[in-house]
Amino acid sequence: MSFWDHTKELLNRLRMILYSVIISTIIVTLMPVSLDFSATNLFYSTITSSVIRNLQERFLPAEAELLPLSFLAPLEVYVFVSIILGVIISLPVISYELYKFINPALYSHEKKAVLQFVISFFGLFIFGFALGYLYVVPATMRMLFLFANLLNLPPTYDFAAFFSLIGFTLLLCGLIFTFPTYIVLLVKANILKTESLTKNRKYLYGVLLILIAIVDPEPGLVTESLIFIPLVILTEISIIIAKRIEKAREAPDSSNDT
Repeated sequence: MSFWDHTKELLNRLRMILYSVIISTIIVTLMPVSLDFSATNLFYSTITSSVIRNLQERFLPAEAELLPLSFLAPLEVYVFVSIILGVIISLPVISYELYKFINPALYSHEKKAVLQFVISFFGLFIFGFALGYLYVVPATMRMLFLFANLLNLPPTYDFAAFFSLIGFTLLLCGLIFTFPTYIVLLVKANILKTESLTKNRKYLYGVLLILIAIVDPEPGLVTESLIFIPLVILTEISIIIAKRIEKAREAPDSSNDT
């Protein structure tokens, strides 16, 4: 295929991804979660509004209050949450389209490696996202509200900033847990050596602890341990897998030398 043919193929794949995200976003924006409509109430609960209420009920203390500081704040949050949900729902389509684009240029063993990376990446992202939802965000919110109480501040907060903080924290939790996949990928590409990883473990885990502390500012060590310990286990597993990759790569070289 020529460069122009590759460009057209990429644009077609991106167009399918865009269509998928748009359709998924429209569905969560408009689809009702219940068919029990009332003649006295013209508004119904959608998937997006249900998610927004769930986040408020889960992470906002009973004595706190959210205030929209601008006329467009509720609409901005509604659109923001709808797009995030649309992207999450479209992840299988996004993965498929990107894989189909690079698939013709790969050898059979490379296709298997890419597929493994994609599955591992999204699996770890979902795991980190769920851990953030269940533990990290609640702990972070408790800490922030505690500081507000210590300073005798009124329990009123910006509606848009509240959801931006939750979205950023959940995204960061998901991305942190994808870290082990990059270790395997860099070793497989012969850019990183497992020997250097094992020698610099203390620096590696020190950086991870700093990132976790940034995500979760709670002074207690419970939440940090809930994140750090699984991340260390996953990292050690990725190092073991990377060492096997290095041994498999060195085996043909040693047989050729003999």
